[in-house]
Amino acid sequence: MTDGPMPRIHTPDEIQVALSTCIVPDIADLVTEGQQALALKQLRNKVDGLSELLEQARGLAGRQGGVVIENCVVGRDSVVALLSAAFGSVDPLGNGIPSRLVFDVTPRRDGEGYSSAGSSRGTGEFWLHSDSANFPVPHAFVTLACVTFEADHGGGSLLIGADSIARDLMESGHQESMRLLGDPVFPFMSGYRNEDEVVRGPVLYRENDRWCVRYRRQLLVEGGQRLDLDDEHVQALADFETTISKRELLAEFTLLPGDVWILDNRRWLHGRRAFSAEANRLLKRCKVYGPGQ
Repeated sequence: MTDGPMPRIHTPDEIQVALSTCIVPDIADLVTEGQQALALKQLRNKVDGLSELLEQARGLAGRQGGVVIENCVVGRDSVVALLSAAFGSVDPLGNGIPSRLVFDVTPRRDGEGYSSAGSSRGTGEFWLHSDSANFPVPHAFVTLACVTFEADHGGGSLLIGADSIARDLMESGHQESMRLLGDPVFPFMSGYRNEDEVVRGPVLYRENDRWCVRYRRQLLVEGGQRLDLDDEHVQALADFETTISKRELLAEFTLLPGDVWILDNRRWLHGRRAFSAEANRLLKRCKVYGPGQ
């Protein structure tokens, strides 16, 4: 069974215009949670209908694990940060190098043109992962605001939900692997605070009566080179990777200019198809800690 695409809500033109023209703080003045909360409150008061739009988005994200807000303002870093702040505290750590509140996700140039790496800074296929998997506490939400993108050149977004992964493992008789995947022993290479640091955590687990997922293959491979994993957990991870490789379980959709995608980073793995340089792809990314994290 395939998880459906993200629910979408449309930003009325009057809200879009107001967000495009209203005065908002500089991104440098939105560093702390308190600054973000105050600026978001002021923005809600300035823009009629914004509070209702954000509450609708929060409700959908709570029920379905994410939402796409169409016809939104994506070119102003401060506005992207404040829309993200409706879901928690926007955090710079791990969001680009150097870290920043709003990071431009676009292919970097190497000696032969654009990098073809399968990562956020390349054009190759970026396989399913969760953001900040190597953090002691991964971010709760990730925001991706699409500024420019020519969809005819590839780059479709990929999704698989923790519920689908758990369901497939159960139906294929891998209940023991499901139990093992919840053990906080899997070694994710960190590198943010110390280049040799490895963070151990679960891969598929229950939290607040929901299935949650935490995974990025490259970080697990690098972490496994420093800390051993016993054979049982190695097999459980192999069963997990077999499940997420099943194309019939994937949902795929296209982010278009003006879309702001808020994704629950604990309930979904996301990725991206390869794309050509002609796609002219630029996203703006925020990472958000939820209340109480």
